[in-house]
Amino acid sequence: MRPSLSSYLPLACLLVAVSTSAWAAERSGLDALQGRWVGKYTDSEGRATTRVIEIKQDKLLFQMLGADEQVRFVAKGNLRAEKLGPFSALRITELQAGRSADDTQAVDDELNVIYAQREDTLTLASNFDKERERQKPEAVTYVRTAAPAGDSRLEGKWKMELSMADSTREYELNLSKTDGKLQATVVSSRSGEHKAKSVTYQEEKLVFEVEREIQGNNVTLVYTGKLSGDELSGTVVVKGAEDQFSGKWKAKK
Repeated sequence: MRPSLSSYLPLACLLVAVSTSAWAAERSGLDALQGRWVGKYTDSEGRATTRVIEIKQDKLLFQMLGADEQVRFVAKGNLRAEKLGPFSALRITELQAGRSADDTQAVDDELNVIYAQREDTLTLASNFDKERERQKPEAVTYVRTAAPAGDSRLEGKWKMELSMADSTREYELNLSKTDGKLQATVVSSRSGEHKAKSVTYQEEKLVFEVEREIQGNNVTLVYTGKLSGDELSGTVVVKGAEDQFSGKWKAKK
């Protein structure tokens, strides 16, 4: 059964609060909140979840992960930092929430969240501004982390499908870490393993380059994709000939 957006509303508001657009006058209040924050939380039914907030300038991506590290909920919206007497507050408007970044709906509500930021910890207090059905006032502390939230979820073996021109072929994509750096290898049942010469994962975008020999020509395939739920998907081009050779790819574990 698909959860209703209203049941997630206070959670969404809490997380989106650290996120998005702020007027110039409020930017100083948001500057210290830039980065990625992770908080552990147990809901009213005793289920352990991980909450991840990523703040980039005036944008936020929030993901709620279950015990299996799979995305259960995403929220985004607009934010304005304010001072309420001695307290620092975040006003959240134009909230959207849903099961994934590509599947959100507008939520008709606003929220004022009190926050306190001390070095690498951020505490958010929500549901103190008004009563909300089945939601109690709560405070959650997040810890700033440099590691991308989705980075660890990329590791493993993926079944990849590549479509280019009029053909579709299947491969295996192996993502792993060596000395803390992400590595990628594309495995073909026809030509064997092809290790990527470069791999980056920034701003929720995965990019890796694989050198191949195709019809006697040495080319570099550039894969660009994003992780949404349990699927990676994106585009692939031949470096230097992007207008002539391009396609799409997707992968699932």
